Amino acid sequence: MAVKKKIVLLGDSAVGKTSLMRRYVFDQFEGSYVTTIGSKVTRKEMTIMKDDREVELNLIIHDILGRVGYMALHARTFAGAQGAILVSDLTRRETLKTLELYWIPLLFQVVENVPLVFTCNKSDLTDEISFKQKDIKDIASRYNVGIENSLSNGLKPSYMTSAKTGKNVEKAFESLGHLMMSEKAPRDPIKELHEKLIAEGIYRQSDRKTLIGAADALIVDFCEGLDDDRVALLLLRQEFTRAGVDVRSPSKEGLLKAVEYLAEAESEFKDEGQVLKDKERRFQLVKKARTITR
Repeated sequence: MAVKKKIVLLGDSAVGKTSLMRRYVFDQFEGSYVTTIGSKVTRKEMTIMKDDREVELNLIIHDILGRVGYMALHARTFAGAQGAILVSDLTRRETLKTLELYWIPLLFQVVENVPLVFTCNKSDLTDEISFKQKDIKDIASRYNVGIENSLSNGLKPSYMTSAKTGKNVEKAFESLGHLMMSEKAPRDPIKELHEKLIAEGIYRQSDRKTLIGAADALIVDFCEGLDDDRVALLLLRQEFTRAGVDVRSPSKEGLLKAVEYLAEAESEFKDEGQVLKDKERRFQLVKKARTITR
């Protein structure tokens, strides 16, 4: 029996989401930091026991941009998610607070309560710890109500992890797998459609007057113009990097260059009239934004 589940890795920039994903999927660690633009999608299979039989669980893992404020992009990625791993940085207490102030509320606007596993990453940096294991346990205790007993064999809803050493990384993903498989009812396609409509509503509410809001709208606008999100995000990463756009603090100059470069990319598969129309619409998104990011 094989089951496919979409999960998302949530948390602020530089908490180690990509490193955790790489450690779990490839058993590798990369010490340098590179900002994720858009959403990176990776697949991993695991075998778990359910009702005394083995189940092949295929995880579709979405590692998304960790910059608070990209509400439309985040909501778009959340649609259809069936579980999440919330990642905080043990050396930065504010990253723990943001989980409840931004990431979980936005996630639950798009999907109903889904299983969550909480991780405090960078536990190898023992001299720089800014909060305790109890803090993450307290947050985890407020979620997964009613399905906590789905975990056994020492699995838990929260962990101190280290992508560098691999400590508890596999256990975190395994715990989420067990929690997701505890669901009693199959997914409802009407519910998933509703989630997408809610995500679109959040897109319309996002503040496009800021440069982050403009960048957010630009990313979603480009993705909506292509049938394949993976191709769209690949092009976005390429052209944003080429334009020198730092998604954590975008500049108007960089975004305007990105609009030009995205138009060049689209000219390979769209007619000239549509390319010009898209380009002008995106120019206006950026030009109307203020030169501050908050």
